[in-house]
Amino acid sequence: MYCTNCGRKLPEDGSPCVCRRQPAQPEQQTYTQPVQPQQNYGAPAQNFQAPPQYYAQPPVQYPVQRPITPVHGVLKSFFASPLFLITAILFSVNLLFQIIASLFPQDPAYIVNQIYSNLPYEMQFIISPGDLYSALSDAQSGTTVGTVIGMLITGGLMAAAYWITYISAKSPSVPAAKTAGLTIMKVFSIISLVVMSLAEVLCVVLAVIFGVALAGSDYGYMDEMMSVIFVFLIAACIIGFVVLIFEIIYEAKVIKMLNSAKNAMLTGMVPNKASMFVAVICFISAAVSFFSIFGDAVLYGWIRVPLGLTSVALNVLYGLLVLQFNKMLKNAGMAR
Repeated sequence: MYCTNCGRKLPEDGSPCVCRRQPAQPEQQTYTQPVQPQQNYGAPAQNFQAPPQYYAQPPVQYPVQRPITPVHGVLKSFFASPLFLITAILFSVNLLFQIIASLFPQDPAYIVNQIYSNLPYEMQFIISPGDLYSALSDAQSGTTVGTVIGMLITGGLMAAAYWITYISAKSPSVPAAKTAGLTIMKVFSIISLVVMSLAEVLCVVLAVIFGVALAGSDYGYMDEMMSVIFVFLIAACIIGFVVLIFEIIYEAKVIKMLNSAKNAMLTGMVPNKASMFVAVICFISAAVSFFSIFGDAVLYGWIRVPLGLTSVALNVLYGLLVLQFNKMLKNAGMAR
């Protein structure tokens, strides 16, 4: 210890300092406090030895970048092809014609007249023209806005799927086409399958109920005509089930094709060949749509003609895309 007056070191035996002044205890404690940092001055700081808190956190996990394979190049070439571009453009044009046709529906009176002019004389007494006109008017007025909104949502998303896929495949800065478009197409294929199945089942149930009601009624001299109608309904139910089976097979194969292409775009693995069943159904649908253009024009007017023509062209393009996809895989030696 040191003297607080002169700074000399105090004797070890506790005797007072040579300056004859005994240091006070509080001053001694106050004086010894600054000595403590001098003893630890040469020691490394504790914060210097321990790493900062943020260094102890786990490292950020970045997504694994998969290598680019020749499969990505083939898929980019397919989705950036002129045929796929024409399909995207024609789908957008077809959507525009659908919206225009929904905004300008045909007069229900004209439709009723066309229907009655083609009905047999006996059946004209069964269905009242006034009731049919009222039903068509209510259906048009109640579904026009909803139909347009539904087309804008569903059709807009599908059009976006085509353009997202094409633009990403066409871009030279992107090594592989994006899968978002194929995901949208797959979701709508699943929804379409479910909706068509439910609609088909509902139509069949209504046809059966109507047929049972006709079979259990007495129409007198029109019994023979009612029997023909009943047989027609039974045949329609059978045809409906057959069409439903083909629709299920078609949509299932489309979903399988989209899954295979999406998996190939993600992993670089060789995709499966597209189903020829899908191409055949597309060409058949194009032929059916072509022959139905005249009937739609008679019932709904000329506004349905461009809509029908673009629908025919779209079905043909879908079939050609399937053929081109398989051809590109074959030319690249990836067909399996």
